[in-house]
This record gives sequence, structure tokens and C-alpha cells, in this order.
Amino acid sequence: MANDLWRTPPEVFKSLNKEFVFLADTACTYENKLCKIGFTEEYDSLAEPWLERLRRSDPYISGNAYVWCNPPYSDPMPWVKKALEAQKDGLGVVMLLNQDTSVEWFKEALKGVSEIRYITGYLKENGKVASGRLDFLDSNGEPAKGNNKAQFILVFNPFKIGARESTYITKEELMKAGEWNGNFRAVAKNN
Repeated sequence: MANDLWRTPPEVFKSLNKEFVFLADTACTYENKLCKIGFTEEYDSLAEPWLERLRRSDPYISGNAYVWCNPPYSDPMPWVKKALEAQKDGLGVVMLLNQDTSVEWFKEALKGVSEIRYITGYLKENGKVASGRLDFLDSNGEPAKGNNKAQFILVFNPFKIGARESTYITKEELMKAGEWNGNFRAVAKNN
């Protein structure tokens, strides 16, 4: 699928990274990894437990550690299962996926997801509503055309397994990574 290679908008990653301080990008290529550590297809991200893999590079990883995952959208189920496994092992996972609550992988995610952050549209200065759909990048780093679905962020917090909290954030707020005030939850819950 062509959109399996779409890259995360950098503003989205920066905004979330300020909150979670990701140790690794778990679904990337060598060229587009967003963290110092990247689990690529070449090294099969799904082959072994993520926490074990991270502890080989730093045996002291513990506590409130998180990884980033923007998986291939053509088949997110293995990635959702891997996120649930990592969560049970004590590793947090933040995942970006299409907003679709009618599919099997979402039902699987509900087994452990701590928070579902819906990315919504917002009111522009001219009074019109801007879409909440993200502007992904293609393999050349250019804006990809054809994103016809909204996205949400699934947070698998190892200390809140199955909490299923729903929050909302506008695309505009999420993209303002440089203006992040350290209080993401207050912004998300008040909208």
C-alpha cells in the first residue's frame, strides 16, 4: 500500500516527543527514523520483545519509558499486538493510526489502551472548519496527497492498562510543537 510508506508529520512527532521522550521508533526505515534507535523492517521490529531489545543498548531502562510507532496502515494488527505485549512488559507505546473503531485491530487495542486521543478539525479565523486529517510526508519528504481519513493517537501506558480514556486535540494544537507549554493533558481535555 502506498500510504504504508508515508512519514509522520515532524510537528506531530515533536509535540508528542516532548511529552513522552521516545527511546525508539519501532516502525521505520533507516532513512526516516525519528529517534536515535530505530527498529526497521531489515531488523524485524516484530520479531522480539521491544523492551528486551532496548535493554541491550541500555540495561537501565525502566519506569516511564516510551517508544513511538506509526505502523503500516495496511495491516496494523501485528503492531497493536506488539504494543500490548510491550505494555505488559512495562514499556509504554504511543501509536498513530487511522480513526477507525469498526475494525478488528481497534477491538484488540481496547484490551489495553490507556488513552485514545482523537485529532479533530478546528475553526479557522475566516470561520470555516479546517480538517483534522494529518498531512503526512511521502518517501521524498514532500506532503503526500490523498489522506482521506482522520487519525488518532493510541497511548499504551504500562501503569494504566485498559483505562480507555478518550481525549480530543485539534490538529492545530498538535502541530504547534514549538509552542507546547508542558501541559498537554489540560489542552486535550478542555476541548
